Amino acid sequence: MRKRTALTVAIGAACLTASAALGGQPANPGCFGQDRAAYANENGSLGHDFGGVGYYASLRAGDNGAINQAYKDSCGG
Repeated sequence: MRKRTALTVAIGAACLTASAALGGQPANPGCFGQDRAAYANENGSLGHDFGGVGYYASLRAGDNGAINQAYKDSCGG
């Protein structure tokens, strides 16, 4: 009985691991982070002045999570 229970638990764990690994793969992995890093590298030296990363981040303050999620959805990331 113990062997059967151990085998059932092992199979169940393997199935959960496989389904979790296959279920969350984006079409274009990393697009959001790569685009954000490229923008920060290009405009990072401006800080909080107009055109800088800090300036635009302050404008997005309340809706930042929704804006980021919409961007990720639009580029398949």
